Amino acid sequence: MHKRKRVLFLGLLALTLSCSKQKPAEASEDTTKVQSLNPNGDSELAIIMRTMHEHGKILRKELLSDTTITPYPETIKNINQATPTDGMIDDHKIFESFSALYLSKLDSIYLDGVNRKLQFNRMVSSCVTCHQEYCYGPIPAIKKLYLPE
Repeated sequence: MHKRKRVLFLGLLALTLSCSKQKPAEASEDTTKVQSLNPNGDSELAIIMRTMHEHGKILRKELLSDTTITPYPETIKNINQATPTDGMIDDHKIFESFSALYLSKLDSIYLDGVNRKLQFNRMVSSCVTCHQEYCYGPIPAIKKLYLPE
């Protein structure tokens, strides 16, 4: 009896794991999906920032392996139009300055003849700087994106 329970448990576990595997999404798609972390729903800005972080992880991996880099999801360009989480951004003009800096650093990674790793680290720094002003929580995860010098 005990052996049947173990076999049944392992079978269910294997079935669950095989069903939960997701096909990796192309980073260049506008439909990049990120997992909701808030049981009450996520703001548009939070979703875009998670997309930015996911793309940063992909880009970091590509830069470390010296392969062709993936275009960034177009939805990232909507950062200034996205609705923020209530109470997080009190002065949108300051936020727009931070986001403009981020977008310029992101674009610079894709320029020909630049040191992409340096530009990537500058982009990561722009994220950290903004989050020091608005939302400290993600800073440790963002700092993990830095490439070794």
